[in-house]
Amino acid sequence: MDRMYLMIKKPAYQALLFFLLTLVIILVFQPRDADKAWLIASYMFILFLVINAGLLWFNNNSWPYFFYSICFAMVYMLLIAFIMPGLLNALQLKGSGESAMGFLIMIYQPPVLLVVMLAKWMMAKWL
Repeated sequence: MDRMYLMIKKPAYQALLFFLLTLVIILVFQPRDADKAWLIASYMFILFLVINAGLLWFNNNSWPYFFYSICFAMVYMLLIAFIMPGLLNALQLKGSGESAMGFLIMIYQPPVLLVVMLAKWMMAKWL
């Protein structure tokens, strides 16, 4: 169990896990159109960002974690951008086949991570 926690603590494994979960959930739920598939992918990305920010609290190396998190969030988004059109074709989903929601959400990741780092620093200084 400790080994699994040590793996999940790393942003690369978090991104890979949520990328695979996104694909599996889309295949299981089989949305009716492309917009709903993109919405599922965006919600999974939000969940990735929330868990990533939460795990920052327990990480001792905050700044490297911060930069790795941003890097792997971008890798995650690039993978989704390349995989989703093929997945939409394979599932024969109609719709625009594109979404900017996930990219808009990504602008919130650095401020959220910085707020967690600030709270962690304040807790260390005051307690």
